[in-house]
Amino acid sequence: MASLPLPCEELPSPESDRCGSPCRSGPKRNHQCLPLDIMRLVFERLGFADLERAKCVCSSWQSASKQSKPNNQIPWMILFPKDKNYCLLFNPEEKDKVYKTQDLSNDFGKSFCVATYRSWLLMQPQKDSMEDCQYNLYILDLLTLERINLPTFESEYGLPSSILWIDEKTKDYIVIGMVDEEDAVVFKKGDNSWKQMPQLSGIEGCFNMVYKNHKLYCLNNLSGLRMRPPGTLPDEVSFAHSKNNVVVTVGGDILIVTSLCQYMSKIWKFRIYKMDSSKGNKWEEIFSLGDEAILLDLGITVIAKDIEGIKGNSIYFKGNAFEGGYDENDIFIFNIDTKKVEQPHQFVCSSVPCYDARWFLPSFKRE
Repeated sequence: MASLPLPCEELPSPESDRCGSPCRSGPKRNHQCLPLDIMRLVFERLGFADLERAKCVCSSWQSASKQSKPNNQIPWMILFPKDKNYCLLFNPEEKDKVYKTQDLSNDFGKSFCVATYRSWLLMQPQKDSMEDCQYNLYILDLLTLERINLPTFESEYGLPSSILWIDEKTKDYIVIGMVDEEDAVVFKKGDNSWKQMPQLSGIEGCFNMVYKNHKLYCLNNLSGLRMRPPGTLPDEVSFAHSKNNVVVTVGGDILIVTSLCQYMSKIWKFRIYKMDSSKGNKWEEIFSLGDEAILLDLGITVIAKDIEGIKGNSIYFKGNAFEGGYDENDIFIFNIDTKKVEQPHQFVCSSVPCYDARWFLPSFKRE
């Protein structure tokens, strides 16, 4: 198990050169003297593992890597070991390696992750008692350890279904969540306290939201219009569990993904509906995502064409014991073409005892 950042000595380096050696001239070493702009263009196309290897070629490549960041279109898996103050990260590009983060704080092992954005986590501490309704959430960058403490608010359950957005340059951020079945609260950078969102008041059970491109998408309140997902189909009445998730695609299209599962069963069905604005904002079922894949927990799609480690035309989702006979840290892929559920990287989930697992899109800072 490696720790972040990955040490160069664990990576292969050229036989005739060692990490940090000076750039040398000669016909066999012209690749080391490429212009900086060209190296940046190359490095920004690399994934995390390849960039870590590239920066160990020579000092000039290492310098260029500090001004670049790896391609972060590939979702990583983040696992939360029980009662531990660190996380485990799995990169699908590397099939048998798990990275361990630094110690994240003394209270991290007693907190739950309720939302992610890039490498930022929205953490909710455990309650000391059932009577305690005070919550002190905080935002944490698991790679830099930067922490933002949020004001206390009162709720019976905290913010179990919430969203997080943060601008990594300005550090502006927004946290939105439902404190009960009818009331949503929001906290933004610069506020002194949590504020109620009247726009969402009265929308019972609005526990599924996505924030993208400075727009808030809610399952029953999309772009300011009250909309409901398609009705239950006749052949779905035998399914004990049914859930709708709103998803925003790379191109900005709005999808509703209906997941269906028999109680304590591993038989899943998914149906995908797309809003057709040309037909009066009607929902139509679609049967292909093309070169994209859905990250259901994040409510987004990502490009999967020619990217190793992620399958196109698939739905990445998390199962748990209530929703279909799975452990809470089980991560699965539904192949839309074959209509079958696959368990990717099974060795990760089975070998590491964790209380939770999520997909997330890491952001690696090189400045």
